[in-house]
Amino acid sequence: MQPITFSTSDASAEAKYSRPVRMDSWANAQSVIQVKVTGTVTWTIETSMDDPNSPTNPVAQGSMVWNDALDANLVNETSDKSGIFNLTPTFVRIKQIDGSGSVTATIAQFGNATF
Repeated sequence: MQPITFSTSDASAEAKYSRPVRMDSWANAQSVIQVKVTGTVTWTIETSMDDPNSPTNPVAQGSMVWNDALDANLVNETSDKSGIFNLTPTFVRIKQIDGSGSVTATIAQFGNATF
């Protein structure tokens, strides 16, 4: 998977969420994520195993369960960080908990499906 970048900004009034990023179900499980902060913010990377597009078990986007990333480097942080997913979830997003700055994450998943 080519690296994908997603972001949030200005959560001074309420928490903000980035768009959900769909990971590759056919690629290897390992992924790396790098987070860049501008200004003063608190952020968490969230993951979900729910899939609104599943042909067998779709979950409405508003009903998806989001949990904090398993890598503690990616939970309740205030500065630039990097982290690893040993087991890649179906979706990933940023939760900007507070702050008027911005959070930008870039994620890359290793390997791809054989043809």
